[in-house]
Formats: sequence, C-alpha cells, structure tokens
Amino acid sequence: MNNSTSLKTKWTLITTSITFIIFMLFSFFIIYFISIYLKEQEYDSARRSTVDIGKLLVSENPGEVSTVDIRAAITDHQKVIFYDTAGQPYSSVSSDQTIRWTPRFKRITRVEITEETYSNEAYIVVRAPINTMQSAGFLTIVHPLKIYHSIIQYMFVLAGIFGLTALFITAIISYFFSNHITKPIRKLSEQMKQIQRDGFQNKLTLPKSYYETDDMINTFNNMMAQLETSFNQQKQFVEDASHELRTPLQIIQGHLNLINRWGKNKPEVLDESLKISLDEMNRITNLVEELLLLTKDDKGQYNREVDTIAINDEIQARLKSLAQLHPDYRFEFHSSHKAIKLQMNRHQFEQLLLIFIDNAMKYDKDEQHIIIRTSLKNKVVQLEIIDHGAGIPKEDIPFIFDRFYRVDKSRSREMGGNGLGLSIARKIIESYGGTVKIDSELNKYTKVMIQFSEL
Repeated sequence: MNNSTSLKTKWTLITTSITFIIFMLFSFFIIYFISIYLKEQEYDSARRSTVDIGKLLVSENPGEVSTVDIRAAITDHQKVIFYDTAGQPYSSVSSDQTIRWTPRFKRITRVEITEETYSNEAYIVVRAPINTMQSAGFLTIVHPLKIYHSIIQYMFVLAGIFGLTALFITAIISYFFSNHITKPIRKLSEQMKQIQRDGFQNKLTLPKSYYETDDMINTFNNMMAQLETSFNQQKQFVEDASHELRTPLQIIQGHLNLINRWGKNKPEVLDESLKISLDEMNRITNLVEELLLLTKDDKGQYNREVDTIAINDEIQARLKSLAQLHPDYRFEFHSSHKAIKLQMNRHQFEQLLLIFIDNAMKYDKDEQHIIIRTSLKNKVVQLEIIDHGAGIPKEDIPFIFDRFYRVDKSRSREMGGNGLGLSIARKIIESYGGTVKIDSELNKYTKVMIQFSEL
C-alpha cells in the first residue's frame, strides 16, 4: 500500500500552515500591545476625571457645584459617587444610565485606583479623599471597561477574518508556487522513466533551473555513466572470456577425446595429452585472472598499499634475476640519478616492469639486448625499456594496448601469453596518474617510455 504524499501537497500545507501561524502570532502580538495601550488610556481617562472634579470642588463654594458641572468634568460612560466624612453617600452623578453598580465604600487617605468586576463586567474604580476649604469627604469614580473589551473582541474577530483570508490566499499562492517548484522534479521523473525503458545510454537533459536539481541531474548522469561503464566492462569480460576460452577448451576437449579413444592403451598419447591439457588449463587460469584484473575500474580497488620505492634498486634486482634465468640475454641499465624514488605499490611496479621486459624479450630473439634507462627531470620520473627486435609497424602502435591485440597474429600462440599484458600494464600506469608511449621502427628497435610525477 502506497502511503506517500505529493511533494506539492506537502509544500502547500507546510508553507500555508507556517504563514498562518506567523500571521496569527503577529496579530496576537499587536493586539496584546494595543490592549495595553488602550487600557492605559482608560486609566488616564479615569485619573483626569478625578483631577477635574477636584479642581471643580476647589474653585466652587459648597452648594454651588451643580450636576451639570460634574457631568462636564467627567467623560462619557462614567459615574461619580460623593460620600460625607461618615462614609454615607449623599450624591451620585452619572453620564451613563446603564451603570447601576455602586462599589463598596472604603475610607482612604490618598487616591486609589483598582480594577473590579461586577456581574461579569469589568470596571476601573478610582477612590479619592475630598479635603478642601469648601468641603470634606470622599468620592468614587466608576469607569466601565465595556467599550475597551468590545474593541479588543472586535480586533480578535478582524484578526480571525484576516487570518482565514490570508490562509486562503497563501494556500492558493503556495499551490501555484509549489507547482512551479516541483515542475523540474516531475520532468526529471518522466525522463528517468524513459531512461528506464530505453536504457541508461540516455542522459538527463533539463534546462538549468535550480542548484539542487542541477546537482541531482549531474549526480544521476554520473551514476548512469558508472553503470554504463560497469555494464560495458561486464559485457567486455563475457565477450573476451568467450573469445579466448573457446580455443583452449576445444584443445582440452580434443585431447580428452583422444585419451578416451587411444590413451588407455598408449602411455605416450596419455602423457602428451595430459601435459597439453594441463598447459591449457594453466592458460585458462591466467587468462581469467588477467580479465578480472582488467575489469576493475575503481582506482581505489585497483591500487594496493602504496610504498616509497627506490626504482633503480628494484630494476637492478629484477634484471639480476632475469640474467640468471636467461643467460643468453644482455640486460643493460643506465640512470641519470643515483636514487629515484616513487610512491607506488611495490608488487605493481614489479608487475608492469616484468610485462614490458618480457614483451621486449619475446620480440628480440636475434640481438637479445635489452636496455633500461631511468631519469628524473622537472619532478617527472621517466622509465625507458628498449629492445632491438622486430619492431612494430606504425599502423599497429595505436592499438597495441588494446585487449588481445597482437601485431603478429600468426605467431601469437607460439609467443605465449594472452594478449592482455600491455593492457594490464597501461591500467597500472594510469591508476597512478602516469603515461606510457611507444616509439618503434621495423626491424630496428622498440622503445617504451613511461612517465610518473614524482610524489
């Protein structure tokens, strides 16, 4: 069961929710500070009324203060109660007849302002003593907060209406914006499905739009290129193995049939067929190992542990061993420096050295003279291997590093090998950032030039 959600829907919900929450928080923040300001205005209004009544009582003689004067001193929606010194109310003036509540009397010595509630209605109550030349006693001003609360409630209603409106507008904008944002992703998905149908030789081709999608396209194309390389390597391995294994397997099958027919009664046939079959089996084993080595494309997998090797010492040690195995050959070594060091796996350096020397020996049966030179110039290490044999035709030089390519096809089997040695050597060299070049002239010489950057 697929429980996934559309990215467009998710984007719309998230952006709309965040926008609505921010808007409402901002609205509540504004309403809160406005409510503080408005309430302070209500308190100021009650204070001013108290001051104005005090001034009126000081300026007028007793009995001359009229109800009209008191109503003029207070604001709308206020009520004033006068008390004598004994705390008995003797006069009450109101500018709002709806105020029917009279707070309880308190004997005080200074002005006191409180907020009290009666019948779920809030009031500001100002109590002040009266102590003038003309009169004495107390007064209480009742200032209702009904208008203040009505304004705050109205502001909340407006905030809610504007919030819902903003929610609706934001949802529409987010929907169209998310549709624009996800459009490249939908196109990528469609192209990926097409690549799935047609094969990974195709690549994603989307106009440059966003860094994220561009990075995803590049990553996908690189991944597909690696898959294509791996697939081609696997295909190449199967083709190469099929091509090269066919002959030795046919030879083995032929000799096994020969043993089955004649070898039981003829020991010489049995010995010869077994020897040839074992040789061909060894050839198959070496071929498979070399093919597996060539199919490894990742440098991190192909390279082994790196050593700091003195290549002059390594070359001289190998030449000494070869001179004992092949006394007919003359190996000559020269170097421009006494010590040249290289960061490389020791086994792989020995492997590529032996591949080129063995190849030179195979094609130099007459002179049997192999020259090895090393030099160091501008931090570039160069190794040269020169033979004086049959040479290589100019038209064949570009292809000699190809798998199974042989210059002299007629003598390929009697020369030995699988035609993979030079491919392996080039792979080793390139894995360390080196280069290899061939210079040759027919029936005169062949020179292999290998270069590495000194590390």
